[in-house]
Amino acid sequence: MLFRRIIFAALLVGGLSGLLLSAVQRWQVIPIINAAEQFENARIPQAARAASEEAPAHSHGDHSHAAHEHEAGAWEPAEGVERIGFTVLANVLAAFGFALMMMAAMAMVVRQQALAPRRTAPRLDWRYGLLWGVAGYMVFFLAPSLGHPPEIPGSVAAPLGARQLWWMLAAGCTAAGLAVTVFGRSPWRWGGLALLALPHVIGVPESGMSPFVGFPADVAADMNRLARQFVWATALANAAFWLALGGLSGWAIQRFVAKSVV
Repeated sequence: MLFRRIIFAALLVGGLSGLLLSAVQRWQVIPIINAAEQFENARIPQAARAASEEAPAHSHGDHSHAAHEHEAGAWEPAEGVERIGFTVLANVLAAFGFALMMMAAMAMVVRQQALAPRRTAPRLDWRYGLLWGVAGYMVFFLAPSLGHPPEIPGSVAAPLGARQLWWMLAAGCTAAGLAVTVFGRSPWRWGGLALLALPHVIGVPESGMSPFVGFPADVAADMNRLARQFVWATALANAAFWLALGGLSGWAIQRFVAKSVV
């Protein structure tokens, strides 16, 4: 019964949060990506080939993609309704996964605290969920972005595999560091702060090249401007998403799951 309630609540929360993320992306993020893709054609061909040999992939904010020289015949959604539809579907599915993970962890923590002697379980509501949303934003966006900000199309970066490994290290250390610091009950819990800093001490992989190598100077200046806008746009989109996901998760647990947890 508890599992089914959490699945139902996660479907509801994931759907609403994914739609919100898609709307904010359409308003803030997609126009910047479209503008950057138009500038990609201005890259000097010889430099473009050298850049692709050094760094064969780049990242579009929340999702990583191969360089735009797609293999012949490779399928990709058509521009317009089809591309928008697949983007919304991907956002909703990702939001459902995050909501399921968040509400399961939230329910487990509340139950453990309710069963502990001389302890009072926190009140399950949207305010409690917002705290989890802030934590999710720190783990999955803020901490990785501090080391490696989201990139626009056309920028040169380190190899994709190395960046993905660093991203997982940053997210994992941030999650563990927050959990140890917030839920730990001994003086050693402050060691969680060291976990927060560890990925940034190790350092993010670098390509060793200018992010806009091969572009004429005026185009590179425009790309730099778009890159700064892209960082702020993705930060806003992810903040809206995680706050909505956290708040709705707290509300959904209070509404559908609380009686089965405490």
